[in-house]
Amino acid sequence: MKRALIAIVDAAHARLYTYRQIDDNEPTLQERRDLVNAGRQAHGMFADHAGRRHQEGGYGVTDDHRTAHLAEMDARFAKLVIDEVSRMVREDGFHHVILVASPKMLGELRRADAPLRRGDITIDEVAQDLAWLTSPQVHDHLAAMKLIEPRPRAPSMRGARSR
Repeated sequence: MKRALIAIVDAAHARLYTYRQIDDNEPTLQERRDLVNAGRQAHGMFADHAGRRHQEGGYGVTDDHRTAHLAEMDARFAKLVIDEVSRMVREDGFHHVILVASPKMLGELRRADAPLRRGDITIDEVAQDLAWLTSPQVHDHLAAMKLIEPRPRAPSMRGARSR
């Protein structure tokens, strides 16, 4: 039996999947959790440009610390994701974890993944943003990378004629 816990993560949310294939039965990829980074979901929380104020000699730009705040939110969210992945690994006995995230978010996940760094857990990392894919597309993409088995395909109807 092949089993894995898969986390598809971006800065705003994380989808956690379980993957199972028992013998020759078709593999199943099932979404189990959807975590939301409330700070990143709050539209309008920040302006799109730096603040401006009048200074002696003209206008200046103020440092509003948005970048540092976003980095802090991302780090907290990465820890939340890793904590949940770690809990699911413990409770369900997974020995294979696949972390999929943009390179920047994958770096945040790596900084928080100490609970998963055990000898009995294999961690595969994919530095791509796949959060916008549907669950079947995620399955197909990971299968193309040889991380999981492909989904069975329905027989092609090409060439079949209706009578």
